[in-house]
Amino acid sequence: MKKKYLLLILSIFLVSSLFAVQKSAQVRTGSKIIVTGYVVSKGNMPFVYPAIKAQDGTEYMIICKDKTKRKLLDAQGYLIKFTGKLNEDGFFVLKKWKKI
Repeated sequence: MKKKYLLLILSIFLVSSLFAVQKSAQVRTGSKIIVTGYVVSKGNMPFVYPAIKAQDGTEYMIICKDKTKRKLLDAQGYLIKFTGKLNEDGFFVLKKWKKI
């Protein structure tokens, strides 16, 4: 009888640990982040969109207005400081940017 309860408790613990997510591994969406990196163009003509290539090698797709997209694509090759937030899909929603 004690073995059944012990086995039940152990199995519940193992199953719950499989579905647990570490808090440090979660991406905080909606929080303001600052990324320093370069603008790279992705896609094929005429459907080119800018992306951020951060200094640590991470790439983010940028969500912004068409006018801002054109300005960012013209700024390729410059080191830029981007300010924005990550949405729930993992895309970078651009608030402002500045050439360094």
